[in-house]
Amino acid sequence: LRKRVFSMLGQKGNLKNIDVVKYFVLEGFKKSTVYDAIKRCKIGLPVEDHPRSGRPTSFNKTDLKRLQNEVENCVGFSYIKHTKLKCKKKN
Repeated sequence: LRKRVFSMLGQKGNLKNIDVVKYFVLEGFKKSTVYDAIKRCKIGLPVEDHPRSGRPTSFNKTDLKRLQNEVENCVGFSYIKHTKLKCKKKN
């Protein structure tokens, strides 16, 4: 959404904030979300967020890829069974 708001405000400098908000509200976004994106644009903050600190994921890329392949190629499987048996935690 931010990229689209930034591009819309950048391309057509004559658009008012309310016009941008009405356009995105018709697409199903909330007014406050659109106004937050407009405010970020006016202040000059970057479009993308910076990486956040926090606990790393317990899934590594190999386990995630294996689970995705099994989900795509299997009919009638149990998510719980696959997450418990196939993708083990790293110790």
